[in-house]
Amino acid sequence: MKELDGIQKALIAFFKKNTNQEWITLREIANNIGASHPQTVLNKLNQLVLKWYFAKDDHGYRLIRESITDSLNDIVQLPIYGFAQCGNKGKKVVDEYSQEKIPVTMAMLGVKDINTCFFVRAKGNSMEPKIQNGDLVLIKQQPSYDANDYVFVIHNDLPKLKKIVKKEGKLYLESVNRFFDNVEVSKYDETKVIGVVKKIIKDV
Repeated sequence: MKELDGIQKALIAFFKKNTNQEWITLREIANNIGASHPQTVLNKLNQLVLKWYFAKDDHGYRLIRESITDSLNDIVQLPIYGFAQCGNKGKKVVDEYSQEKIPVTMAMLGVKDINTCFFVRAKGNSMEPKIQNGDLVLIKQQPSYDANDYVFVIHNDLPKLKKIVKKEGKLYLESVNRFFDNVEVSKYDETKVIGVVKKIIKDV
């Protein structure tokens, strides 16, 4: 494979460093990496997609490997299931079948057993700044969890991303954003923890 040029390397370095950017324009990227024009950035990003350094979807470009040493054999396709509401009101449906998949590297995931992993796309702002609207959230499917874990939970038929907290013998689904109320889980609620949050890929 042909060696990357200076702008391509700069783009990889920029996206690696700026994973917490919620939104950034091509012009801003061009200014940051010293490219002459936003169209140059777009062309180089599309070239990097063909080289499997980036993935492109409706939400933009995502870095999926950082160097040629990240083997193409380590790239896997993980499903994205519906979305999880980051708020106190959810949507009553999580897609039974994924309509979308995203390529990622094993090194990027940081988990050994990918067969138990999937993505959900966050919606809402109750978990900001940790989880923002549009972020892809990697979930490791498991019934067990520790106190203060961030979990993907079905609460009264509503899929949610929340921090699970135990206080004085009571269980709460906690928001990070202080403008949102925490939800006490009662014995009458139907609550099932699907899995634990392992990684957040920002909607750059």
